[in-house]
Amino acid sequence: MFKQIAGAAILVVTFTIPTMAQQRNIFDVSGVRNSSGPNRLNGRQLQVLQESLRQKSGFVELEFDRQGSLTLGNRQHIAGGSATARALLAAAIDSASLYELENHERSPDIAFARLRDMEYHISETGKRVNIFQAQIDFADFDCLQGPREAKASMDVGIALLHELAHGVLKLQDPPVDTDEIGECDAHINKMRRELQLPERLYYHPGVTVAQLPDGRRIVSARIVFVKRVAANAQPSAEYSLTWLPSQVAPNAQNIAGFQEGLLKARRR
Repeated sequence: MFKQIAGAAILVVTFTIPTMAQQRNIFDVSGVRNSSGPNRLNGRQLQVLQESLRQKSGFVELEFDRQGSLTLGNRQHIAGGSATARALLAAAIDSASLYELENHERSPDIAFARLRDMEYHISETGKRVNIFQAQIDFADFDCLQGPREAKASMDVGIALLHELAHGVLKLQDPPVDTDEIGECDAHINKMRRELQLPERLYYHPGVTVAQLPDGRRIVSARIVFVKRVAANAQPSAEYSLTWLPSQVAPNAQNIAGFQEGLLKARRR
């Protein structure tokens, strides 16, 4: 969710058909599915993600099948949830592109989740296939400190929906060092309103640096959520989530400079 570069990185890879056939029949698959590689999500992670997506979307029959593909079942069987989230999930599953879910637990480079866009080119046919890797660090969500309302607004299901909004809708995050929410999380805020969850106030976290007597620096990050009764209404409540970047993606470019004391802390 916090990217070093706005949008997804694009990598073009060329394969011959025999080579790919030996590895996996990836080009006949689309939609959203668990990775078949070494970074695939385990059973517990799939269950956590499935439960969150069911609650956020309201799709009662949503599940990962035996092949690891995300299915919606009867799309008319709905209980609560966000209509905006349902539309995004349906568009991702019906897409000609493939969204692969990858587990990158305790990654020093990934903060919560990120999307990588790889365009595969089959040289024999000239066909190009977009494969998006939704890379999730499940451990990062355990590092969040704050009220349950704010945690519900930034759980693993919301994180995946944010990345899908990048891939499916081509929505972007705001430039670094701005107080903007950005078009991508503005779309996610619509889901939050529909779910009666607090909205994210800005995209990039505020960062503070505490200098200890022994010379060490403690860097902390913070984002703020607000509860509104309607879009653009005055906030009725405010919630904060904080975490230590040393535990969550310490190598991320937008955090590393603060760790080294090279950049001015953004206090919010």
